Amino acid sequence: MRLYIAVGIGGMIGASLRFLLSSFILFESFGSLPLATFFVNITGAFILTFITFSPAIKNAFSKTTFTALTTGLIGSYTTFSTIIVEAIELSFSEMNIAILYIIGTVLFGLLASLLGIIAATKMTKERGES
Repeated sequence: MRLYIAVGIGGMIGASLRFLLSSFILFESFGSLPLATFFVNITGAFILTFITFSPAIKNAFSKTTFTALTTGLIGSYTTFSTIIVEAIELSFSEMNIAILYIIGTVLFGLLASLLGIIAATKMTKERGES
């Protein structure tokens, strides 16, 4: 039960953070491209991968706290469903932009995850951990 509560609290924080960022990001959209969602998902991909592949960070938290941070906070900070809805909305008027948005999100998300692994690996080596 404690794990569910922790994930719920993390989810509340992540969803609130996402809402605040998307509300205050000056580049809400670039033309039709929803940059706020794009930004949140790319940064979320980096942060989740970095945390997951960093033993120092992973080991600093209990399993409950780590799950609340990853599944709860970061899971609710990013959102696949918003990408899909925005892509469908874009496809009604600008199919090329919708396709670019989906491909860009996947490619930049993968790149951000790769950078997260590289950063976590580098930090681990510098600290002499394994």
